[in-house]
Amino acid sequence: MSNTPRKIKITDGSDPADDISFDAIRATENEDDDDTYERDREPINLDTPVGLADAVAAAEAVRLPDEEEAVEAEEPRVVAPAAPAVDPEEITRMKAEVAAANNNYLRAIADLQNFRRRGEEEKVRITRDANERLIKELLPVLDDFDLAVDAARKAESFEQLIGGVDAILRKFRDTLVKQGVVAIEAVGTKFDPDLHEAVMLDDTTDQEDETVTAELRKGYTLHDRVIRPTLVKVAQRS
Repeated sequence: MSNTPRKIKITDGSDPADDISFDAIRATENEDDDDTYERDREPINLDTPVGLADAVAAAEAVRLPDEEEAVEAEEPRVVAPAAPAVDPEEITRMKAEVAAANNNYLRAIADLQNFRRRGEEEKVRITRDANERLIKELLPVLDDFDLAVDAARKAESFEQLIGGVDAILRKFRDTLVKQGVVAIEAVGTKFDPDLHEAVMLDDTTDQEDETVTAELRKGYTLHDRVIRPTLVKVAQRS
């Protein structure tokens, strides 16, 4: 590229001391290997009475754009996907499935409620039948009490009354054993909080500490499960 300077004079026509001179460049550029072209920038003629601002504006108007000037990239546009086509038959099928699922849910709830109700009724029936069997076993004992009392009244004998009551007591205990009710042994055994309930301490006995010395009320188990602990007096010498 070759440059040829030319002098350009700018004046506003008022004061020659304010005149401005600069060089105009004649440029020749080679753009391609086979194609050479020359671009001349002609001098600006400012002989006419124009101002400095007009000259600068004219120079800016002929300035070539900078090839390396950054160009702002356009922001990418987000395109929303098109809504899928709705099949009326598919909607009808889905509604039918929802209705069927809801019916099955309601049917399951109803079955669960019926199951619970039948379970409660079965528990009541089992308890009623068990009580009925126990009462049937106890009714003969009650009959024996009636007979013993009537016999004692007619004979006016205290010994006969004692004998009759003792026989009835043995029969009653046998009936309870048949139902799984067993008396808890306490006197002479070591205190067991699972079987005994200590209500008194005995400091006058020669038994070892925590030994049951007296039974104040019998306790019972039903099928090896304590239904009433025995009230006992426990030895404690110290």
